[in-house]
Amino acid sequence: MCVHLLCLLAAFGVATDSESVSTTVPAGEDCHALTTTGDDYGLRRAAFKRLDARRRRVPTIPPKDQKLRVVIDTDARNEIDDVWAIALALQCPDRFEIEGFVAANYDNENPGAGPASIETSARMIETICDKAGLAGRFPIKHGSPPMRYQFEPSESEGVNFIIDKAMASTPEDPLWVIGLGAATDIASAYLAEPRIAERIVVFWHFRTEWPKRCWNFNVIGDVRATRIVFHSNLSFVLFDTGAHLTCPMEQSARWVDYSPLGQFLHEFRREQEWYQSPKKGFYDLGDIAALVDPSLATWEVVDCPEVDWDLSYRFKGTKGRILRCADMDRDGTFALFEARLRD
Repeated sequence: MCVHLLCLLAAFGVATDSESVSTTVPAGEDCHALTTTGDDYGLRRAAFKRLDARRRRVPTIPPKDQKLRVVIDTDARNEIDDVWAIALALQCPDRFEIEGFVAANYDNENPGAGPASIETSARMIETICDKAGLAGRFPIKHGSPPMRYQFEPSESEGVNFIIDKAMASTPEDPLWVIGLGAATDIASAYLAEPRIAERIVVFWHFRTEWPKRCWNFNVIGDVRATRIVFHSNLSFVLFDTGAHLTCPMEQSARWVDYSPLGQFLHEFRREQEWYQSPKKGFYDLGDIAALVDPSLATWEVVDCPEVDWDLSYRFKGTKGRILRCADMDRDGTFALFEARLRD
């Protein structure tokens, strides 16, 4: 077997028939370099196809008095729910040690979508940090455009940032990557450096039509990346709820008196009529609330399905087990959010 493929198999944690290469890299070989060159696309694909995802670790949510090291990957300008989610995370330094943010891509009718979306997401993250009195406190990195090919990472400073922070982590103290947008950046980081799988927990907002199909805006934003996350050996939490996290205008109006951040969060609702609707779900807010107080969530360990190109789920028992967040306490979520804003 060629040494390049052996190195890729080692990075993905795959053992060959003749020798175990799950932890040993051939002398003189750099797996990171090998997995970022175009010539090795076929080798990367072959290594991924040989991966036994049944060996993935099922994550557990640490008790709420334990601090989590996190990178938040977010298409922040895409939707108001990202804005509120980031705001909650910033108000919880007792729970989160925020290593930084990665600005994610998005493509819809909202301002700055498409090719400009990564930059507009970055500017929104800066604005929220400023309103929270935390301007310049955290690194804000630009993520990647959607993946072009199934096994080719989409390169960016944000992807490199995730890799660097992950490789500085350990299985005992993993990096939590909270994904609030398309899965481009984490999938690309994993393809570029598969060894991060044992050093991170992926907590992603996909909010699918479980158990029928993997249908969600974040999924459609980069289907290739979504399939990588589901089919890999990444330790994976599927946040699969949030549409019922609604908030009437009169409730958020109270926040105006709390702080400049509270005022910003309420006034931002006036940007679109839909944001003001009592039926509008603040989906991504649930991801952060579930990690701040796990008792607000309903958790279940489930078989990880395969995701077909038509986004249908296929439960074949080949992708191991994952943790799924199936429901959130709506009143408890907003009580937590308001208390953090007020205090």
